[in-house]
Amino acid sequence: MRIEQFDFSTNLTSVLQWMRNDAVNLQALVENEQAWYDENHAQFWQDWIVNVFDLRTADSFGLAVWCIILDIPYFIQEVPPLNKPTWGFNETPPINNFVNFNNGNFASDNYPAITLSVEDQRILLRLRYFQLTNRGAIPEINVFLDIIFNDPDGIYQGGAWALDNFDMTMTYVFNCDISPNLFNILVQYDVLPRPAGVKLNYIQL
Repeated sequence: MRIEQFDFSTNLTSVLQWMRNDAVNLQALVENEQAWYDENHAQFWQDWIVNVFDLRTADSFGLAVWCIILDIPYFIQEVPPLNKPTWGFNETPPINNFVNFNNGNFASDNYPAITLSVEDQRILLRLRYFQLTNRGAIPEINVFLDIIFNDPDGIYQGGAWALDNFDMTMTYVFNCDISPNLFNILVQYDVLPRPAGVKLNYIQL
């Protein structure tokens, strides 16, 4: 959770020796160069940390970069259930007998890509990063979930936690109102941390 702080400032005036303190033109050149470095060097790297490197504050471009690094698609295509028609009514005569009413998707033939808000993308990528770097222990997972889903400055409050069922299954409990798109992606792409071979169950309170 901690990011090392770097000092990107460059003090070019230190190259001036005491014997050149009266060289007005030389000092002006160095000062102009210093102003350029302050604007185009130090500020660039500070913005890069905020907009790209730090997943807590990354913008859309930075999140797209992290999607490539963490192998999470930026746009996720919604897939309809298999072996079911788009419309649920029976298509054979007699018409409108509702025989097939409960066996259809009741959906459009065009399935758009699922898009997440910037805040949800940050949460998804942070969970993915944690999944790749943790050892799958319940206490470790719960500390991270508390940081993500119980952040006073975040979009979700109320908390979330993982339970060990002691039968090669785990249960994730969410005590906050997660957006349906984010929840579906967490389940579909198996982003939530778990030990190998352990089945996950989900409860949203």
